[in-house]
Amino acid sequence: MANILIRSDEANAAATALLWAARGHNVCLLAPTLSPGTNNFSYFGHQRTVTLRRLEELEASGPNVGVVFAEGEDVQAGISSILESKTPDLLVIIGGGISAAVHATEAAKGLHFDSSRILHVGGFLVGGNASAVKSEKQSVIAGFLAKGTPSHVLGLAQTTLPQVLIGNGFSVALSSVNALVHLPPMIFNAMSVERGADVRFYVEGFGDSVCRLIDDLDAERLRLGTALGFMLLPLGELMDRSSGPEGMPGKTMREKINAFPSYQSIKLPSSFGHRFLAHELRSTFAPMAELARMAGVGVPTINSVVRIGEILLSADLSSSAKIVATKFLALTKV
Repeated sequence: MANILIRSDEANAAATALLWAARGHNVCLLAPTLSPGTNNFSYFGHQRTVTLRRLEELEASGPNVGVVFAEGEDVQAGISSILESKTPDLLVIIGGGISAAVHATEAAKGLHFDSSRILHVGGFLVGGNASAVKSEKQSVIAGFLAKGTPSHVLGLAQTTLPQVLIGNGFSVALSSVNALVHLPPMIFNAMSVERGADVRFYVEGFGDSVCRLIDDLDAERLRLGTALGFMLLPLGELMDRSSGPEGMPGKTMREKINAFPSYQSIKLPSSFGHRFLAHELRSTFAPMAELARMAGVGVPTINSVVRIGEILLSADLSSSAKIVATKFLALTKV
């Protein structure tokens, strides 16, 4: 079993820590969400008790895995925190899109950590919070951020994270399911966001018009991937693969999203600064718009949501997006 050190305040990070501890790993969560020691929680509806470790309680020997959640959190700060605490054999970056790939690689270079040991995972592996593990995804795409990953590190990744399918790391960066399903409802429910309305994000907030926008965004993402030399999986396939052997319930995109059990209680955020809008724009859509411009690919829908997002945030995203896109392209050529 591995020593797993997680750095994140994200609710899903707490659920992930509990799940890994339940599987016998030595887990330390560097966040106030859960305290070290005995923790009681609901494990897929059944009560379980596990022990989370303090940093000094992790084993001196054995493989070490560091985990940073990049969904709206500072990737570089997270990596620095992990490396200050314990040198990992494998460093896992959860989510974060294009910007996470760039920031993780830059942080590794500055901290003299080998990027071939950084595994970028496309999104959350576990659904839940500090009191309950509600779901676990399967076949989530993942990839290392540099060539030359040692075989024992690859083996550590496969045994510690059996839910992932390891492929091309830069394809992962262009395949954020969260970005595609978070941004459109935030835009189309903008007035409800401002009012702080009591709306279930994936149910009342997720209608046919949202699905049409998602379809158009996904088509442009796939076209951009082809232009950059990456054969990306369509969103529907990504979602079905990660949701278990039977996929998601329902036939249409709306039916799948509206009926998915772990989505039922999630509420519409009451701020445009929430990661569902601000982070997804900065991490994925604004850099994609710049990548498309550099590649000469027409992406009018992506450009439109970026501009609408800038209006909602009262911010100019183009300058930082150009920097991220330029660095991302350079990384793909290495």
